[in-house]
Amino acid sequence: MKQEALIAWTSLYIAVGIMALICAALSTFVTLNDWRTGRWAPPRASTLDKALLIPKLWLRWQANYLTGTPVILAISLYYASSIGFSVFWDI
Repeated sequence: MKQEALIAWTSLYIAVGIMALICAALSTFVTLNDWRTGRWAPPRASTLDKALLIPKLWLRWQANYLTGTPVILAISLYYASSIGFSVFWDI
């Protein structure tokens, strides 16, 4: 693999990783804010509801996280095209 291709792939992976971390932090904030403000409140009346609190919280976080996926994909594709990834397919 050429040195330029290796640098391009590495920078793309680092950029996507950073965007995924930002998206995870923002989805955590949104999930906790929704719960705090009452926009989303899982039932906690029975023992079963209390036992399923963590999975429900995890699913809510996943739903919030997945809303950022199109943005990450769009930014990644734009970044890849801006550094000339079409040139590196001839490896």
